Amino acid sequence: MDILSLSSGYGIDSNGFIISDVSMDKIDSRYLPCIEETIDCLQHLFQQQLHSIYLYGSVPRGDAILLKSDLDIIAMFHSKMNTQQLDRLNKLSGELTKKYQPLVRDVGIAVANYDDTFDPANYYENAYLKEICVCVYGEDVGKRFGPYKLTPEIPISFNGDICEVRNRALKRMEAASDKDFKTLSQGFTRKLIRTYYSMVMVRSQIWTTRLHEQSEVVIQYFPEKSAVIDILLYWLEKPPADRDFAYELFQKEGDWACRNFEREVEITY
Repeated sequence: MDILSLSSGYGIDSNGFIISDVSMDKIDSRYLPCIEETIDCLQHLFQQQLHSIYLYGSVPRGDAILLKSDLDIIAMFHSKMNTQQLDRLNKLSGELTKKYQPLVRDVGIAVANYDDTFDPANYYENAYLKEICVCVYGEDVGKRFGPYKLTPEIPISFNGDICEVRNRALKRMEAASDKDFKTLSQGFTRKLIRTYYSMVMVRSQIWTTRLHEQSEVVIQYFPEKSAVIDILLYWLEKPPADRDFAYELFQKEGDWACRNFEREVEITY
């Protein structure tokens, strides 16, 4: 991959606080019908429970690619969702994905809970809402948090679950159809890159949510990962065709991340 040489202070203001790279102004108008219908459907299905809705990822960042990018959504509810409600949410996601296939690859709807959000123990997790999300419906709770500096609490909150995610992902891959394997592998590919970046985020003092830029930062600190990063970036575009090779790489790199995450993330600049 080409090295762009991102340097310390990228994505951070003069006081050391994260600069969010998402906004309503950056959203391509072609995505608005899908966003608006998603909001309408969530309001209709969960009128009493719905608190607010957020966008994150490439769409509010302004670099989404038609047909290739996902519409990533977080729906926050006043109370925890039961199994039946989660099934309705998954069904809605599938229906919207099918309807808007000419526009997005997937309409993904993640769930957040209001009480959990305001639990003091989850303060640093809410950097996600503050810095990575745009509120498109309801009260923007992200305004109640931050500003945040790049301290170890941020990467730990974002990607400290890598061992759990690795175990779950590998188990699902073992039983997946070829089609589902491709989807699962791309999801874990993104998780690995973000986790590697989280491990060097603090010492680099570089803030970015773009996977290609995160990959560059990783290689600055782990040059021995260059070949692996090249493979992962390729799989973001074209999912792996060789299941055995992909599974072996995911297992090996997932193990490495699990063993080294806590030690590396605590290294400061």
